[in-house]
Amino acid sequence: MIDGIGGVFLFSNDSKRLATWYRDCLGIVPAGEDLECSTIYVMFEHRDIQNPAIKKTMVWAIIHTDQDIKDKPRTARINYLVKNLGEMLSHLKSKGVAIEKTAEDPYGKFAWVKDPDGNQIELWEAIEERIEKA
Repeated sequence: MIDGIGGVFLFSNDSKRLATWYRDCLGIVPAGEDLECSTIYVMFEHRDIQNPAIKKTMVWAIIHTDQDIKDKPRTARINYLVKNLGEMLSHLKSKGVAIEKTAEDPYGKFAWVKDPDGNQIELWEAIEERIEKA
């Protein structure tokens, strides 16, 4: 019934500050800003695995909210695929980001951090053969 993920939406009381953190720390550069909705977004394009002629898009966005969410618990976690976890962790440390935990298992290498709003982030360097078999 589900054909994929159409979007990931983070809510923030200071969307510009959070977008700057994602740009500086994770390299997610906003493609645009919808001033009417106070949304900063990126569009990730990929091909349909069954029919590569079909291009699909997933939106990643930070949406401003007037609700007070500061210090409120976050229950979701976004997993970001990275090319080189060691380089990513070195970069994050240079930006003052605390690395909460790292692990390695048959699926690859993992690390966990939080963004300035407390959203949980999982970084994953997949094992190449696992990606090819998926």
